[in-house]
Amino acid sequence: MAKDLRVIIVGAGFGGLCAAIECKTRGMNPIIIETYPTSSKYGDIIDFFPNGGRIIEAWDNGNVGRELMRTGINKGDKFQYFKYDGTLIYEEPWVLKPHHYWKQYAGHRGNMHYIVKSYAERLGVELLFGESVNQYVDGERPGVITESGKKIFGDVVVAADGPRSKARQQLLGLADKKVNSGYAIFRAYFKITDAHRKNPYLAEFCDPNVDHTKMWTAKDYHMIIYTWNKGQDIGWVITHKDTEDIGESWSFPGKLEDAIACIHEGKFERKLLEVVKATPPEVLVDYKLVWRDPIPTWLSPSGRSVVIGDAAHCHLPTSAQGGSQALEDGVVLAMCLDKAKGDVPLALKVFERIRFHRSHVTHMSSISMRDTYHNVDWDGDDLKKHPEMMNLPRFNWVIEHDAVANVEKHFDRIANDVRTNRPGTLEELAVPAEGDYSLEMRVDPTGNVIPRDVKL
Repeated sequence: MAKDLRVIIVGAGFGGLCAAIECKTRGMNPIIIETYPTSSKYGDIIDFFPNGGRIIEAWDNGNVGRELMRTGINKGDKFQYFKYDGTLIYEEPWVLKPHHYWKQYAGHRGNMHYIVKSYAERLGVELLFGESVNQYVDGERPGVITESGKKIFGDVVVAADGPRSKARQQLLGLADKKVNSGYAIFRAYFKITDAHRKNPYLAEFCDPNVDHTKMWTAKDYHMIIYTWNKGQDIGWVITHKDTEDIGESWSFPGKLEDAIACIHEGKFERKLLEVVKATPPEVLVDYKLVWRDPIPTWLSPSGRSVVIGDAAHCHLPTSAQGGSQALEDGVVLAMCLDKAKGDVPLALKVFERIRFHRSHVTHMSSISMRDTYHNVDWDGDDLKKHPEMMNLPRFNWVIEHDAVANVEKHFDRIANDVRTNRPGTLEELAVPAEGDYSLEMRVDPTGNVIPRDVKL
């Protein structure tokens, strides 16, 4: 029975934590194995849009969501879109619809991670932090062997081990084809000080009454600045072209002079230069955006191990869906294990078929979104007629998606396909991604479709 399953989860990111929480609430026995010793204090901003936020909202009668909301960005404020020189092109409420307010979260990644991890602990999820997995073992009794020699075996292995996934190589037999996407981001988060408040160029970011979310776009660049906690916290990212060899890692200490060079090359307005100059050098990260092609399967040969989250679909930040898609993976996996009543191979095959196309489409969308921002025709008539085209695409089929309802809708039919060995490829048997045609369109805040032939 599903309630007796020992679920080994490698990786305590948001996808791994969600899988553990959802398995635990269904009576299973999850254990999380995580390389890092604690929740990270570092990182910058992470967003969960309503399709992910509705999963969080269900935890502890909404109390986890309330705690995230108290420490994060006030979503009642606007998202503003600027030309590189500071010209305001468009603005919209961050929360487009009233029913989204309590399902949409953003804030400091480390703080949000701590809150979710603490909830997992309160539920009784077994956490093994500070242990790195050295070897995955596939078979009837799958498991892992850690670098310290611990052997942990169970009924199912869930590899939520991120973009540098060992599981992709050891369980799926796939070569590690990490390639530089051609872009990188400088990213930073820091506390606003009294010295910052005295700088007139930083005044608006120090406002204790308004949280800011602003994006400036230039040729081959875009910069986003967030503030929250009543003018106490600020985070920023600059996406820029980068062709350096990523080697064995793609996250390095950044150099302020390199970030400043991006500001000058993008011809950004002065206040952005001042934000970068105000950044403590030790918090700046140079993060190479690594692209990974969609993989042909998420399942091991035994059908008892699976990759999820970035290990399965490494979203670029411009998709704005990496975190939410990881949460969707976590809840769908737990539901499938529960509904399969102990038949792990059946559960994982159904899980893969429910998630495969949806994650693929949002994964691939990140490239088109980035290219849209970096190739704006500022003098074109289309932008003048449709300034809303600058907005972050938030298609209904993406953000209104209910992952729980989707499992309820499709599980029995797909399980029957698996049991009867219905012929076909994974692409043919998987649930279609609702509305994937929308990647060729944009919509305005009311949901009206902007014509296909309107280009930025």
